[in-house]
Amino acid sequence: MAKKSKDVRIGDLTWTQDAWDEMLAAADRAAEDYARTWPRVMAVRYDRKFKLVVLELSNAAQLTIPADKLQGVATASEAARSDVRILGPNWAIEFPKIDEQFTVESLLTGVFGNSQWMIGLMKSTGRAKSPRRASAVRADGRKETRPKKLVTV
Repeated sequence: MAKKSKDVRIGDLTWTQDAWDEMLAAADRAAEDYARTWPRVMAVRYDRKFKLVVLELSNAAQLTIPADKLQGVATASEAARSDVRILGPNWAIEFPKIDEQFTVESLLTGVFGNSQWMIGLMKSTGRAKSPRRASAVRADGRKETRPKKLVTV
């Protein structure tokens, strides 16, 4: 008679039952720590007038993000932006019509999309807004900004 294995197999990976139980316990501890660290979303809506995504958080704070800063949401229609809901155990929001999800953690830390999206956002923030400002920025760039070293003899 063959001995039954207590190993846990998923695809090509195998764990002993003890290792599997420890991994599940570690995941539970990590989830509890996450719940203590980050607030949850209690309500979410899209403000059409000001084009803002508004989150009401469990710590009584309100987070508002311009819709044009969120990857996927920036180019979406008003109807797609308006269809926003809380996802999972209140740690994320979802725009189901455009298949975009954002965690509270990422939004609070200023991550509004993937790395390419964030690079694009950073590039646009440094641009001059008017011809007068652009001229002043160019003039500042031509100035010698570092003080001259004094030579003592």
